[in-house]
Amino acid sequence: MARLTLPGKGKRTTPPGRRAQIKVLDVVIVIGGIIGIMAFNRMNIARLQRSLPNANSQIVGEWKSTRGLEHLVFRADKTVSMTVPANPPEDNAAPAAPEINSPAPVTGKYVVVQGGKLSIQLMNGTKYTTTISPGSPNRFDLIDSATEGVTTFERMPAAPASAGTTPQAPSQ
Repeated sequence: MARLTLPGKGKRTTPPGRRAQIKVLDVVIVIGGIIGIMAFNRMNIARLQRSLPNANSQIVGEWKSTRGLEHLVFRADKTVSMTVPANPPEDNAAPAAPEINSPAPVTGKYVVVQGGKLSIQLMNGTKYTTTISPGSPNRFDLIDSATEGVTTFERMPAAPASAGTTPQAPSQ
């Protein structure tokens, strides 16, 4: 049986001694393609960023724990203050009076990262983490990093703008 042989022994398609020349048009097409892919990806990322809710704007405001002890205030400048009242006395015979000398709030900073993860670092060294869920934007579980204790916080309703003023009767 005879073997089929390809011209040039089947290894080269260009004549010996000549390399394929890279033309200017080839380089322009490759660079243009890379720039086009980068621009397409940037447009998609920008569109995705606009469609995701801004977790930072969702967290700003006053929050109170469901147990009623802790109180958090998140500000737009990425600062937070936490007030934890002193433990009330366990004496049931004494009438319940509002505590006048509540401790000063502990301040700190918070960081919201992608996906709604929230990290709080207080000035006293305490660290907390949580994830803000789009399904329940008015509630989150705050986890103490040292003890792994969980405290649930709920957003306090905003006070109406006219709460401090009483309507005046029209003068005649």
